[in-house]
Amino acid sequence: MEILHNYPLKQLNSFGLDVKTDSYCKVSTLDEIRSLIARPEAKDQNKLILGGGSNMLFKGNFNGLTIHNCIEGISIESQDDDHVLVTAGGGVNWHSFVMYCVARGLGGIENLSLIPGCVGAAPIQNIGAYGVEIKDTFNNLTAVSLVDGSIHKFNATQCNFGYRDSIFKHEGKNKYIITEVTFRLTKN
Repeated sequence: MEILHNYPLKQLNSFGLDVKTDSYCKVSTLDEIRSLIARPEAKDQNKLILGGGSNMLFKGNFNGLTIHNCIEGISIESQDDDHVLVTAGGGVNWHSFVMYCVARGLGGIENLSLIPGCVGAAPIQNIGAYGVEIKDTFNNLTAVSLVDGSIHKFNATQCNFGYRDSIFKHEGKNKYIITEVTFRLTKN
């Protein structure tokens, strides 16, 4: 894991704007995030969490540290006769995650295909389409505090979901990086 300086973000935002960030670090594991947050050079910088860059419209260069969430992995946690708990890393491409679930006959998020972005950003926005929102299948998420590296679990109530809204747009804004999200999907 390396912190790069004066790093171009043109390839990391869907508008392709030619902007730079003071510092940039790609993280692929929980331990890398915690290690990065503990570094003295990261402590006092403004922080921007970047996933797929699809919801970012830069008006200029970013003065601070851009943390690129690249945590991958999809796993089935548990299941019963009717439901399956599926966990995806925060850096997993959202549409790829939907296709993974559809290919296995898991229902609940199929209406949300082709939404740009990553799994870690989905609960922030409470993404939705065609009468379905994340909150309808959301089970829980794991996030790391950008202040002290502590690990936090959030259930649906704690996320305070609303229409395209969550705690992460208000009192939790710029305080966490979402490392994984677990969904409760149906076997239909």
